[in-house]
This record gives sequence, C-alpha cells and structure tokens, in this order.
Amino acid sequence: MSFIDQEVTEFRAKCEKQVPHTKIIICSNSLIRVDIYPERPNRSMTMCLRFPENYPQSTQILVELKSRVYSEMLLTELTRLIDDYARDFIGKPQALQVLAFAQQYLTDNPLCVCLEEIKQLRADIKTGGTESQLKLKQKNKSVELVAKGGRYTYRVIAVVPDSYPMQSVELRGQDSNLPAVLVRYLNGQSKEIARQCVEPPIRMSKEALANFRPVRSLQRSLKFCLEATRDFHTERCPICDSTVLPEYPEDIETDDNADFFIERVYCGHLFHQGCLKKYLSEPPFPKGGKLCPAARRHPRSDAQTYMGRSQGGGATVSKTPEDTVCGIKLAHDRWVVSVKTAEARWAQKQARQRELEEVVDFLQ
Repeated sequence: MSFIDQEVTEFRAKCEKQVPHTKIIICSNSLIRVDIYPERPNRSMTMCLRFPENYPQSTQILVELKSRVYSEMLLTELTRLIDDYARDFIGKPQALQVLAFAQQYLTDNPLCVCLEEIKQLRADIKTGGTESQLKLKQKNKSVELVAKGGRYTYRVIAVVPDSYPMQSVELRGQDSNLPAVLVRYLNGQSKEIARQCVEPPIRMSKEALANFRPVRSLQRSLKFCLEATRDFHTERCPICDSTVLPEYPEDIETDDNADFFIERVYCGHLFHQGCLKKYLSEPPFPKGGKLCPAARRHPRSDAQTYMGRSQGGGATVSKTPEDTVCGIKLAHDRWVVSVKTAEARWAQKQARQRELEEVVDFLQ
C-alpha cells in the first residue's frame, strides 16, 4: 500500500472522530473533499485536498477552500496560512493536520466572517484622518467602534450573530458626549441601516421580492456612525453660519427652549433653535412652506432613502449630490406651522411692535 493510500484510509477512519464539525463528501487518492460546519449555522466551508507529485517528501498537500458565506479575502488568507502550516509536516501525513487547523481557526475567530468589512472600516478610519478606533472582541463576537470628531465621541458595539450575514448585527452599548438629539439620530438610523440590509421593503414587487438577498450590515451601519460623528462638529447653522456644536462638549445647551439648543430637521441640517424660530417666523412665507436655506444638500438627509436597493435586492448606500442648494421643505416635529398661521403670527407681532413705538413716541 502506497503512502497516499495509507493516508486516505487513515483519513477516512479518523476524520469525523478527531476533527469535530466535519463531514466527508469525497475521500479518494485523487481528491478529498470535506465540509466544515462550525457550531454556528450558515457558516459552512468546503475544503478540497489533492496530492501533488513528490508528496509528501518534498512538497505539501494542495488546498482549495470554497464557501458561500466567507469572503474571497478570507478564503485567500486562510489558504495562505494553511500552506505555511503544512510546510512543517513535509515528509509526514498532512490531510488531517490541515483540516484540523482550518476547523480550529474558524472556531477561534468567529469574526473572520466579517474580515473584509473590518478591513474596509479600518481603511475608512485611516482615510478620515481622525483618532477613531475599531476594537475586535473575538470571544464576545463583537466589534466596538469609538468614533471621534473634534472633542466629541460616539461609542457603539456591534454584536455579530451566529446566523450572520442572514441576520443583521445587533447594535448596543451606545455612549456619547454629543447632544441627545444627535445620539438618538445615530442610534436610530444605524439600526435602521442594519435592518434594511436583511429585510425587504414592505412595498416591493413580487419579482424584486423573489430576488431579494440579505447583504452584510456591519460595515454599512458602523461607517454611517463613523462619518456622521466625524462631521458633526464642523457643521454650521445655515442661518448664522457659525458652528452648531460648541467646541467643548460641556458647553452643550440642554434647555430645549434656549436659542442655542440644537435642532436637526428633515433635510439633515443642524440649526440653532433661536435661528430656526426666527427664520420660520419672519416673511416671506412661500405658499408651500419655507425651504432650507443651506448652500448644499446634506449627505445624510431624511429626505432620501439612505439604504437603496440594488437590482439583485441587496442594500446599497446612496448619496445625495452635495454641490446643489438644499431647497428641501423645512420640517420638524416641533415646528409644524401652516403658512396662514405663520403670516397671522407675523402680522400680530408687527402690530404689537407698532403699538409699542406709538406709545414711546407719545411719552416723548
């Protein structure tokens, strides 16, 4: 019996007993094919092994990995690691060794299912030029983002479920020194982005629904938090043109009736409350309502669907052109006022002002 015949026989006898969560599909002298399915559902990988010439005296076993869940980047990286590992066993049986190595790697590194997304996020952080950080916690199967912009921070933990990417990441542990209105926006919108990655829209044609496929949600949701936090401290009030956020977080106005209390409106722009009230209460009063006077559209406007859908059903990030005047109707839950009401209030205010002036003239 040849060396390869002996190894194939031994592999067939020991594989599923010694290497947990594996199943032999083919086991012959020309090809060994094994499915690796860790404890997590929907995370299977197929390993194909072939014996080259001069095996095992001067060369290692040939390895090919396939998967519908793990990215090509991960498959390429893991194949390289296996090749390096197999070199230590030249002259010895290698099939069981490399299979056990791959299975252990997948078990010890549950976040490897997000490898490509994690690398993209790290590139986004580097490109943004901020001190933001990304921390991996393999044991907890979570990714922690600490996004920074100026003196402001936003912290969020994304837990990767066992059924990822069929199920979206769970965002939790949010903490920030940003104003409450912006923290609520970040929390709500990031969760909505993650949800849209795995759930089809309610209004969708039967054909589009049949073609819908969940897409990965980690990078999409965390990139939104990263970019929004980075930009908040530079945003300017469209009315007074000064930065909306104070330089120091401890100077944030918390009185929701104060002029410097921060409001975020439907088009995405941030205003000082006093500036917004004045702008809405003074003429002219266009028939359709006042429009946002900002010089550019906001890249994260509620007036658009942040997560668009590709033809295949997956979610894609859509962007608003930033080189055009905003011009979106000003809308906010606290500022729902009809044109007639605004005109009446303005006329009443002007009448009171005239009365005061007449009194002053009379007293003089």
